[in-house]
Amino acid sequence: MKNLMVAAVFVLALPAAVYCAEQPKKKSKVRSEESLFLDMHKIGLGTLSELEEKKRFIETIRLEKEKIQSRMLSNVYDNAFDYYRQGNYEDARDLALKILSIDPNYEDAGMLLEASDQLKGALRPSMSEKLMLEDRFKSALSLYNDGRILDAHKKMEEVVKLSPNNIKAKYWLAKMKDDLKIYYFQRGEADYAKRDLKGALDNFYNALLIKPRDTRIVEYITKVEDELRQETANEKLKGALESYAQGRLKDAYLGLRGVLEIQPGDSKANKLLAEVKSELEQGHIVRGRKSYGERRYNEAITEWNGAKIYTANLAYLDKLISRAKEQMRFEADEKRRRVEAAAKQAKEDKERSEKEAADAAAALKKARESGATILDGPITSKTSVVTEENRMSGQQHYLEGLKYFQNSNYEKARDEWTIVKQLDPTNTDAEAGLKRIEQILTGGQ
Repeated sequence: MKNLMVAAVFVLALPAAVYCAEQPKKKSKVRSEESLFLDMHKIGLGTLSELEEKKRFIETIRLEKEKIQSRMLSNVYDNAFDYYRQGNYEDARDLALKILSIDPNYEDAGMLLEASDQLKGALRPSMSEKLMLEDRFKSALSLYNDGRILDAHKKMEEVVKLSPNNIKAKYWLAKMKDDLKIYYFQRGEADYAKRDLKGALDNFYNALLIKPRDTRIVEYITKVEDELRQETANEKLKGALESYAQGRLKDAYLGLRGVLEIQPGDSKANKLLAEVKSELEQGHIVRGRKSYGERRYNEAITEWNGAKIYTANLAYLDKLISRAKEQMRFEADEKRRRVEAAAKQAKEDKERSEKEAADAAAALKKARESGATILDGPITSKTSVVTEENRMSGQQHYLEGLKYFQNSNYEKARDEWTIVKQLDPTNTDAEAGLKRIEQILTGGQ
């Protein structure tokens, strides 16, 4: 924006700089016409770090550029008109053409171009100009007498612009303005009678531009705008009701919001919006509870967060979300505790087995040294003594795994039964369960 404002100052300063550099020769009043034109695409925005930031400012920047261009063209037109008043029709024509190359809809430049073309090369420019203006004046009066008020007003306005001191043209222009106001007002009334509210507003506003303090026009505009808002609100309400009837609650919600932006006090829309918001909220809550029951806590939290824009009870939703997060932490801690306990038990079992094996080897060595008879075959020892505590813990893990298995959560069931085998190698139920899971996961029955 800073770059843009600097450019604006530069553009607006150009005409002043041109006048300061005025030369003694009449033809050199404007030193360089090209210097009055700014290449608008070179006005940058600087570096914006976020795409959204650019989007947010793009409309403002567009309007600023249009404002700068409008002021620039206005200053260029003033210089072109100065050339015209001096009888320098060639330079006036060139500047008018440059204005039209930037803004083809610049009517005053088109008028000046036409007049310059008509007078260029005349032997007696002042007399030719007088005749041209008189011809346009008569043409405007002729159009006026024929009832063509729009064309007559435009033609007489050109005469006044080309000859600002023409008192006769000014008088008739003021008279035509009164008639033009009546013309637009009557067209507005006709459009209103046909229920073309937008067309009526356009015509009433055109009339108001001519007579800004006309209270009657203001009253009509106020009336038509109120009716147009009501009509637009009714159309949006109808669409919202159709969406609601078809079960498209989100579309109904957006439609009702649009109604209330136009008519905030619409009681019917407010009541229906409250119902739609309640249904949308309950939908999110129900889906969240279902996900919570299936231990899909992140999905549950997403649903409950989605309900917040529709609810009047944020505390309740925050409580649900807090409970889901707490349950996630609890289950993560519990799983970590079970894994650590199983690892500790496995380590103790390994150490005990190694100790028993070492004791058996020592006994064998001692027996050989004492000359005792050693039977063929390996010496067996009871190296897998299961404590009652391990057996009970293993049974608990087995039951947990059974719940997961019944819910088709085979991965967690396998984790639980693997822990059982570590705690109690003699638990045949866990072993059978693990085999069954392997069959299922490999495609067996």
